[in-house]
Amino acid sequence: MKLALSLLLVTLALCCSDANAEVCPALGKEVISFVMGTKTGFNNQIQKFDAPQAAKQAKLKVKTCVDNLSIQDRLSVLRFLAKVNSECNK
Repeated sequence: MKLALSLLLVTLALCCSDANAEVCPALGKEVISFVMGTKTGFNNQIQKFDAPQAAKQAKLKVKTCVDNLSIQDRLSVLRFLAKVNSECNK
């Protein structure tokens, strides 16, 4: 559950900054893929971003941990993220 909390805090920080409170659609798709998708699907999703390969590999390692969460925990994370999204996009 610590991993889920860390993910939620990072997402909240990225989505609700004072500079722009609107959630980027690409970030939303990436987070959903990160929480619910397959490792292969998530890898395809992050290849769109111009990030160092080492960063992408590190994110895939974390994805492996997320894949060990129960489906109930993953759905709880998504429900929370939906609330964050609705609050940030007001």
